[in-house]
Amino acid sequence: MVIIMLFQIPEMEEIIPIIIAACLLLGDILILKIGLSITKAREKVNFKWVAGSFGIQFGLIFFISIPMILGGWTGQFSEGGPPITLIILTVIFCGFIDLNVINILHKLGMLRSFIIVILILGPITYAMYLLGSNLGALVG
Repeated sequence: MVIIMLFQIPEMEEIIPIIIAACLLLGDILILKIGLSITKAREKVNFKWVAGSFGIQFGLIFFISIPMILGGWTGQFSEGGPPITLIILTVIFCGFIDLNVINILHKLGMLRSFIIVILILGPITYAMYLLGSNLGALVG
């Protein structure tokens, strides 16, 4: 009985936000590549390094956002979600970490790294929101 429940496919309405989040994250890799070419980065700009850099950035942002994502898993988003101040502080902190990771890996300088962070932070934030608000529907 448990094995049958393990392999049940959720309804399509529950999967669509996860698919959108995955598409946002894949598009974000392209945005990072475009941002690096706009800012004329010279180091580690081939697609392997860009994908690895984005993986590191997403992993760090995911780790920082885990408490809010787990709050979504427990149904906190249906009750209004986490406080807006916590979300804003988390996005600012994630942006600061992202700025430093881009600066260290691609050796751009803080101003050009800030331009890339502005481009990347929106899709990552929305993808994390989609993951957090729909994880409870997929798991539960």
